[in-house]
Amino acid sequence: MPSNMINFGTDGWRAIIAQDFTIENVEKVSTAIAKLIKSDERRKLDIYNIDYSKHPNSSYKVEYRDYKAGVVIGYDYRFMSEYFAYKVAEVLSSFKIPVILSSTACSTPALSLKVSKGHAAGIMITASHNPYFYNGIKYKAEYGGSATTEMTKIIENFLKEPISNITPYIELIDKSQDVQAEYIKSIQNKVDLEKIRSFIEKNNIFIVVDYMFGVLSGSFKYLISSQNIIELNNQRNPYFNGTSPEPIPQNLGNLRKIVRMLGTNSIGFAFDGDGDRIFATNYKEWITPHEILPLLALHLIKNKGWEGKVVRTLPTSTKLKRLAEKMNLEAIETPVGFKYIADLFVKDNILIGGEESGGIGFKNHIPERDSLLNALYILEIMCDLNIKPIDIIDYLHSFTGVSYCYRYDLHFKSIEEQKKKYEEIKNKIVEIDRGKLQIKDYIKIEEDDRNWIALRPSGTEPLIRIYSEANTLEEAKQKVNNILSILKE
Repeated sequence: MPSNMINFGTDGWRAIIAQDFTIENVEKVSTAIAKLIKSDERRKLDIYNIDYSKHPNSSYKVEYRDYKAGVVIGYDYRFMSEYFAYKVAEVLSSFKIPVILSSTACSTPALSLKVSKGHAAGIMITASHNPYFYNGIKYKAEYGGSATTEMTKIIENFLKEPISNITPYIELIDKSQDVQAEYIKSIQNKVDLEKIRSFIEKNNIFIVVDYMFGVLSGSFKYLISSQNIIELNNQRNPYFNGTSPEPIPQNLGNLRKIVRMLGTNSIGFAFDGDGDRIFATNYKEWITPHEILPLLALHLIKNKGWEGKVVRTLPTSTKLKRLAEKMNLEAIETPVGFKYIADLFVKDNILIGGEESGGIGFKNHIPERDSLLNALYILEIMCDLNIKPIDIIDYLHSFTGVSYCYRYDLHFKSIEEQKKKYEEIKNKIVEIDRGKLQIKDYIKIEEDDRNWIALRPSGTEPLIRIYSEANTLEEAKQKVNNILSILKE
């Protein structure tokens, strides 16, 4: 694969194992990252030259650290992830960069937290929610968040340069530190776990957790030792039972079935492969990221007394915006990609930011998505308000009003086919009223805050995602069906 074909999407580089995700290409990407970490260009980036006298209330302040502060490398449960991680460590050590290679598999938020504690950068071997035949590399900056667009551009420029022979300095690779254990310890200090355990047992609430064979396996029951917790798919399986470790309804049928069997006093959570995305359900309905994001915002404002602006990416429900209007907060919309939210965290006073895909982060932690802490905060909401799982959505809607979102993924055989189809779609849609239509790196048709539809090509897979929001779930689905019928003409 030519190096100029290795492109960083919304959060790193991902490719099919043995086709494009090869040892050779992993070494190329690792070399480019090593050059970024040691380059003068990195020090000159805007993010390291923020005038904090003009941004005194930023949720996270960036502290530049040179390569001597070391790089943390983590890896998930995917096929050969630990092997690829060690290859990355060898490449970085050949540049005389000290490396901490996690002694065990870890989640992406665990890696990011470790990086934020004093290191120059982090590299995570994962393809996140992508199908089992993918793997990938995420780059995390020293503030513990996603790389900026400027960082990834420098990495891609270095990819054009030839790589030299790799001569590892094994003495620079520290394999003694358990990054995941450090993260779990930190989580224990952020939530009153005993209060949660007491609440669920007193009220006979059952919690079902689907780890989707991901790297968070076993963590929930470890944190909350209770017989009321039921864990699913809580072991390593790089095949993910033939599905993608993506927490969306079509992959969570068993979770939903068990929650419904247990009755109205149960709640279910699902996490993706590397532990930075969340989905949930109660007896009655799905609790999607469109609801989880404003729910957590409510919790941080009303129950914790925190303040700040709220952020959502383009295809995410406007419920967060409506909540912000009710609470007199500023709401910001960004393009798709948590890197845009992370960038705001370090430049502004951001309370919470999240995506339709289930990645949500907040202040007083790290500028990074964290599904495990998201789930614990949802349980904390139930404790603080003394409400049952089945009442959570009604509680949210009392602040935001009622609306529902829907997503449909249109799959293709290749990225080339995806790009061609997307251009055809744009040509077919341009006849729509320009007052309602936006065309950028996405297509959005917006009638009002509660009625819209958007289309966006994925940056990591050959598919086009179609999103909608309407007053009812049936209406949201119909909007998508209307678009699909246009595409078939």
